[in-house]
Order: sequence, then structure tokens, then C-alpha cells
Amino acid sequence: MKSKSSIVLAASLLLSPVVYAESDIVVSHSKASKGNPPYIGVSLGSADYDLANDSSPSFSIFGGMALNELLAVELGLVDFGDVGSATKSEATAVHGSVVGNMALSNELTAFLQVGLASWDYDVGSANDSSVDVFFGGGVDYEIGGNLAARFAIQQFSIDASFANVTSNEDILNVSFGLIYNF
Repeated sequence: MKSKSSIVLAASLLLSPVVYAESDIVVSHSKASKGNPPYIGVSLGSADYDLANDSSPSFSIFGGMALNELLAVELGLVDFGDVGSATKSEATAVHGSVVGNMALSNELTAFLQVGLASWDYDVGSANDSSVDVFFGGGVDYEIGGNLAARFAIQQFSIDASFANVTSNEDILNVSFGLIYNF
């Protein structure tokens, strides 16, 4: 449960300036004048495996397209790395999500995302794969030109079954990355 409470705390911290600064929020920002170009991104982070009680470096690539100023769709691939010394555990996921955006200034945009993740989870020589819901949030900072920096926190739940033994692994992925807008 530590991971879920961390997500709630992070989301509260991200959204608290919005609650107290309603009159200062700018709905229209510089991205609106560029239309709805597609974007691609890459990020590096840390994946915290809750059940394994260990963490690993993570890597992800993603791409998406804004439908308007408030909504976007995004596809991505994340490699959570491997953990454990005696019995190795590793996971990857391909995900699709709907992203809700809120401009906090001309350069800073907060986002929340929810979607489906098709994951593959290996523990020792056992393997399972399925689809589960994931969610996340973060901020994008427009650096200039077509580049933006992203800080994201994502929660992936993996409900795996190995030879009639259930393994409910929660992976909290915290990452920093770059986005290129076409």
C-alpha cells in the first residue's frame, strides 16, 4: 500500500497549486498556437517493485498527439529493469492512455493519465502476461523550440499467476525525460 499512498500524495502536491491559484490559471498557452502536433519522448527513471521490495533503473519511450488543449492520447513502452539477487524478477509494459492536461503557465503543464498496460512479467523461469489498468501524473516544462522536459510518476499493477500461485506486483515508476514536438 506504500506505493498507492505515494501516488495520492504526489498527485495532491501536483494539484494543490491549482486549487489555490484558480484565478492565475491560463487555459490558453503557447502550445495552442502550434495546433495539435504529434510528439515523441524518452525517459529514464527508477522502478520500485513493491512485492520484491527492490528497485531498478527504468527506460521508456512514448509518443502521442494532443486532441485539444485539455486531452491527448499516448502510447508507450517501458522496461522496468530487473530486481532480486537469488530469484530475478523483471517486467516490461506496452501502454496506451488518455492524458488530461492543465496549463499552469505558458511553459508548465500538469497532466494526469489513465490507460491500459499490456505487461510481461518474469520471475525466475516463470512468465506471465496480461493487461491491467495503470495511472500516473506529472508535469511537462516547455524548454523552448520543440523541446519539453517531463517529470512523471506512474503506477502499474501486475496481477500475475504462476502455476496457480498469484503474484500481485505493484510497480511505481518515477522518471525524467525529454519530449520532442513535431
